[in-house]
Amino acid sequence: MDRNEWQRTGEDIRDQVQRAVETGNFTNLGKNISDTVNETLNHTVREMNRTVGTVGESVNRTVEVVGESISRAVNDVTQSFAPNTSERTASPYANRPQYRRPNSRPDTRLFDPTPKGSVACVVYRATGYGIMGVSLLALIGAVGELAMYAASAVPVVMSAVAAAAAFGLGLHGSKLAGQVKRYKRYVDMVKDKLYCSVHDMAERTGKSEKFVVKDIKKMIRLGMFKQAHLDQKETCLIASDEMYNQYLLTQKDYEEQQKKLEIEKLADERKKQERERLGEAAEVIEEGKGYVRLIRQCNDEIPGEEMSDKLDRLENLVTKIFDRVEEEPELATELRKMLSFYLPTTKKLLEAYRDLDKQPDLSNVAQTKREIETAVDNINEAFEKFLDELFREKAWDIQSDISVLHTILKQDGYL
Repeated sequence: MDRNEWQRTGEDIRDQVQRAVETGNFTNLGKNISDTVNETLNHTVREMNRTVGTVGESVNRTVEVVGESISRAVNDVTQSFAPNTSERTASPYANRPQYRRPNSRPDTRLFDPTPKGSVACVVYRATGYGIMGVSLLALIGAVGELAMYAASAVPVVMSAVAAAAAFGLGLHGSKLAGQVKRYKRYVDMVKDKLYCSVHDMAERTGKSEKFVVKDIKKMIRLGMFKQAHLDQKETCLIASDEMYNQYLLTQKDYEEQQKKLEIEKLADERKKQERERLGEAAEVIEEGKGYVRLIRQCNDEIPGEEMSDKLDRLENLVTKIFDRVEEEPELATELRKMLSFYLPTTKKLLEAYRDLDKQPDLSNVAQTKREIETAVDNINEAFEKFLDELFREKAWDIQSDISVLHTILKQDGYL
């Protein structure tokens, strides 16, 4: 019997277990596996008996024992997962719900009560390690015969291959058992609060956080966790869709808040950089903007169209002046005179005009308002000249640069 035959036998056993787990019908599983094992090993023994006669009976007896043990193991597992078992009926709390511990059992809407591999792990281990035991006995007998009688080495090779294949099957069952055990630990940690950190799970299982994350993802794919999700950073397991949706909303609010704080931080940083660039001029510009706001406010409160036009012109001129200083902070020194006299005086005149405009239309009130209007015209003219001077100095600088460039080009013979 070659190695492929043993591989087919292992696959046959695995398919039988899988069908039983999926359908929930374990009635003949133990007998089917026992028959498969007996058939395979008997075939092996018959081939070995052609060369080794004394080992056959021992192996046959061992096969029968292994088959019976596999059947018992499968039946035990089947009974443990069958509904309405005697163990559940015999529970002292079955008819006394008032004494039942809260959350004593995981919510079946969230957690699989019979997770993948619960049955298969027992069957794989019992089958694999049982066959391995038989194969090792056969291997010992074959080696003895080979050493004593110089018999054929074929039984030794077949027994070794059978033992290796069976060990692989048993090892697979052990891995499934470990997965089921970890799953139960995870569920025990998450079933009450419906969330748990990956760090705590790693400490509880003695595994790395990377291993736990990979393990949980696999269990979610297998449907062991029915509604579970990992958070965005994969640092926390969230067991229900409802809680996960709440987490997403909270995360969205948090990210929006962080984005808002980041924008505010960038704005403050830009203001700080702008103040550093402007230096002393920053204070002057800020004060000027305050006057611009006052002019706009007075304009909104004064209904007359004639005065409103004057104030529109004034606001436009003052805004241009301070924009000019913002472009060239060194002009702030020339603006000190405006800030120390013209603008404070303008402020007083506008506030007085606003108050007078609310008074009855008396002759002295009207006369004072006309005088203020004339003063505003004079201020506009002064500001217009001041702004023209600022641009004139810039024009002179430009003309000077052009003149120097023209001289250099002429000296170098390009003109």
